[in-house]
Amino acid sequence: MKYVDFDIIKKHFEFFWNHEYFGRCAIRITAPKGPSKAPEYSSYEDIVKAWTDGETRLKQNRIDSENTYYLGEAYPLIPVYLGAAGHAGFFNNIRHQFAETVWFFPIDEKEELRFSKDSFLYKSTVNLAKYLADNSSDEFILSMPDCCGNLDALAHLRGSEQLMIDMLEDPGKVKAELKLIQHAWEEIIRDTYDAIKDNNHGGSCIGWMGSWARGLHSQMQSDISVMLSPGQFSEFVLGELEAQSQILEYPCYHLDGREQLRHLDKLLKIKNLKMIQYTFVEGQPSPVEQLEALKKIQQSGMLLLVIIRPEYVKPLLENLSAKGLFINTACKNPEEADRIFKIVQDYSKEQA
Repeated sequence: MKYVDFDIIKKHFEFFWNHEYFGRCAIRITAPKGPSKAPEYSSYEDIVKAWTDGETRLKQNRIDSENTYYLGEAYPLIPVYLGAAGHAGFFNNIRHQFAETVWFFPIDEKEELRFSKDSFLYKSTVNLAKYLADNSSDEFILSMPDCCGNLDALAHLRGSEQLMIDMLEDPGKVKAELKLIQHAWEEIIRDTYDAIKDNNHGGSCIGWMGSWARGLHSQMQSDISVMLSPGQFSEFVLGELEAQSQILEYPCYHLDGREQLRHLDKLLKIKNLKMIQYTFVEGQPSPVEQLEALKKIQQSGMLLLVIIRPEYVKPLLENLSAKGLFINTACKNPEEADRIFKIVQDYSKEQA
């Protein structure tokens, strides 16, 4: 692969998934080689093209990768991404808007949900994946789409406030709609994986996490669960996670900050869940102040992925086991990246 030796990276990821220590933690370190210029758009049509047009995405990612320094298990990738909980966009009459991300706007509360593989965003996701797989010439790994979190998708479709009301007043309706969304999830996961797996060396990746596995690997989430009681989590979310963990070969749960820690014990008991990615939310305690939760994840036998600023790499390695730990960090320049990688080599230890 251009820019990196992906054969070595694959071996390290296989050690990681097998809970085997290979002398240090797994780590993705990236840094810009020099100044970069963000693309400029003169119209909304240009913004849509930047998101959905494979040729445009490929051209921009080639520019970005030429200017990126990769270390550790870092590799060039292209996110096949059209919005978080993006499978909401595959249902009738939901409105969306492309900007710095993809925004969704709820449908009328009286309208029934109807999933369609002919929807603009479904076809755009699959077509983007196919184009990139056919034309990236082994330059990039292609991510799975960020179509995860069925309850999050339902919040896009119904609006978060209305969804909270429905969960209290009409839980049967909510559960029926979650089944429809689960079907949409299964369809897009299968179609995207079929399109990209050969390009991805027989595997798949979660783009924003930088992970890779030889097989079907994608994230699960329930960001809206920060507003749910443990009982509501069990009633409306846990079944989805258990079902998806049986479909995915390498499932990962995105735990979005300390407000989800009330659900951690349930997450750690999900059969076949391989990894938890812990997000340190802005305004919440730093990674060093949340070591108890991180240690609990590791001690359960679960793999742990953290995305942190470079200054937290050393203190985490001093307190956590490097075996089964994957760190993702972005540095200011190659010199800082080299310094952080040296810290990883010096401070990684098999046992905390």
